[in-house]
Amino acid sequence: MNKGFVQDWLNKLKKYWFNKDIEKAVSLFAKTSFYQETPFMKAYTTLEEINEEWQHITNENIKQIDFKILAIDNYTVIVEWYLEQNFEIYDGIYEIKFNENLECIYFKSWEMKDVSN
Repeated sequence: MNKGFVQDWLNKLKKYWFNKDIEKAVSLFAKTSFYQETPFMKAYTTLEEINEEWQHITNENIKQIDFKILAIDNYTVIVEWYLEQNFEIYDGIYEIKFNENLECIYFKSWEMKDVSN
């Protein structure tokens, strides 16, 4: 796995998110057996649960999504992310693991809401 592959995967995620294309966004997680958007919520273990979680983007006013790759170690990637939506700012870290076929199998996010505004 290389930085180019990871950047392409993140660009797809960003595009699908911005376009509110839930089906394509969820397709990136077709092989994912652990999906957690924050450590304070239950992890999802099925594609149906992941799909249900993504349904909320239809009502979001998304202004900006940015990703910065921080580290790649074999099939594990650490990504810094930034999101502006609904007049709020969030940022955090993703830990994403891929299998040998370069399919996402694990996705965990730590997020912070900017409370300075």
